[in-house]
Amino acid sequence: MWNLFRKIIALLKGFLIKYYYFRKLEIKLPFLFFSVSTLFLKNGSRTIIGKKASFAKHVELIVDGQLIIGENFCINKYSRIVAFEKINIGKNVTIAQFVSILDHDHAYQFENGNMKLEGYTTKPINIGNFVWIGDKVTICKGVNIGNNVIIGANSLVNKDIENNCIAGGIPCKKIKSL
Repeated sequence: MWNLFRKIIALLKGFLIKYYYFRKLEIKLPFLFFSVSTLFLKNGSRTIIGKKASFAKHVELIVDGQLIIGENFCINKYSRIVAFEKINIGKNVTIAQFVSILDHDHAYQFENGNMKLEGYTTKPINIGNFVWIGDKVTICKGVNIGNNVIIGANSLVNKDIENNCIAGGIPCKKIKSL
């Protein structure tokens, strides 16, 4: 009974979010927002979320560019997706806890021996279909992850990952073919 109540509340939250961001957010039904801690969609941004998407508590979504998420998507607690340019996530993707997906880095320069942060450098991220991303993974700008991929926990993905493999490590590399 409690589980049904939680799902109904999550569905209602999703409708309220959709109503608030109606011009910037396109969501296919059904979807569940359990408690998105941060949902920030800047003016001019675009977010498309496929049906059967599930967002756990304390998930952070920040979109200044474009975020496209396929159907049957699941993101767990304390994970974040920040899209300043474009992040495309395929269907049947599961993201574990404490995962960061960032399509940008801070731009910096040195003036008189002092570092100055100004703006960002961006490159799109593409994540294929049927991907499982383990706990505490960081996915950096410009990365393409193929279809049927498992990314091991605590990995730093800073280069492309091919289709049909298990990858992991710092930096992330192919461990085994599937």
